[in-house]
Amino acid sequence: MQHHENRAPLFIGIAGGSAGGKTSFAKELSAAAGNKLTVLELDRFYHCLGDATDKHEANFDEPSSLDFQLLEKVLEQMRLHGAASVPVYDFATHNRVGYEPLDAASVIVIEGILVLWHKRIRDLLDVKLYVDAPAAVRFQRRLHRDVSERGRDTDSVAKQWKDTVQPMHDKYVEPSRQYADNIIDGTADLRMIAKKFSASWLSQTA
Repeated sequence: MQHHENRAPLFIGIAGGSAGGKTSFAKELSAAAGNKLTVLELDRFYHCLGDATDKHEANFDEPSSLDFQLLEKVLEQMRLHGAASVPVYDFATHNRVGYEPLDAASVIVIEGILVLWHKRIRDLLDVKLYVDAPAAVRFQRRLHRDVSERGRDTDSVAKQWKDTVQPMHDKYVEPSRQYADNIIDGTADLRMIAKKFSASWLSQTA
């Protein structure tokens, strides 16, 4: 089967700090591009923690917590075959509970805090974006999300932020912004920005 270069999907990496606006931006891109865009969350690629009793204390903001090797394999399969099997991760048990098929669209957005950290993943990306927002804004958003959506209490969210989220951000996430082609303001009108970017990408894949 002949491989048509122009049919290969465009890989867009979106990195940035926790609660900086990455997921919101990815959702706006999906809304703007419809079924021509697929979002692949880096969160799917966490390593299993098995039966460890101290799972809730694990550092999920460190690169070693993620299976970048599997992500690389998935991206290569999508580029070659137009589909791949991607992991399903259960955050309640911190384990991989299976796999599901994902078909490649014209544009594939890979979204997660450390998407631009890993060199081999960066090398597979056609466009690299970093969504930025002030630490105070990100903390308030994270606090609101974890308390209202994940049933956490304020103290535990604040402790996790201070102990792992912010230190790992400073050590790994923030330095990866140097690789971005564009910095997106996570407090701006993400819908407008998404419309502009998706129109540009879709014209490249037409």
